[in-house]
Amino acid sequence: MQLLTLTAGLGLLSLVPAMMPPLSPATTEKLLGKWHIKRWAGDMPIPEWRWKDPLPPFTFERNGLDELEFRMNLTKPIGCIQYKLPLYEGEDPGTFLTWWRHVIYIHFLPGKSFAIAYFRGKMNYQYYQMMMLMGRTLKADPDAPRIFKEFVMSKMPQTGKIIIPPHVEACELVQDS
Repeated sequence: MQLLTLTAGLGLLSLVPAMMPPLSPATTEKLLGKWHIKRWAGDMPIPEWRWKDPLPPFTFERNGLDELEFRMNLTKPIGCIQYKLPLYEGEDPGTFLTWWRHVIYIHFLPGKSFAIAYFRGKMNYQYYQMMMLMGRTLKADPDAPRIFKEFVMSKMPQTGKIIIPPHVEACELVQDS
């Protein structure tokens, strides 16, 4: 009888989904600084051969208008260019708006060294979603990838392929004299 009870109890435990730890909404002040893309997932039409492109670190900085700005130096055939995307804090905690009104949700994992950025919106008359796990350093963390995988599976259960991009140092911008 005890064996039956134990078996039934263990069977019920397997039905209970793992609880994700509480994620805390990001604010501009807490996002400022250098970040690395640790993993990403999404259903935007990005060719598969691009999935393994090395990604440089990016920064969140305040621009000349004192607004939050995403900045990433990219190496292109013409040289090093800086991609900039201004972000405006939304009304809800952890929400940021782009100038074309896309909403990006950014929430910290416990410890605030890692965060998840999530976008779901309509582009070219079709809904897409993208998400990324970002970290302050390239150091490994056993919990962050697991939490990100749970997050991806909650948003994209059938197509939740997670990409782990190689990393590269950011190129240096040429300063005009």
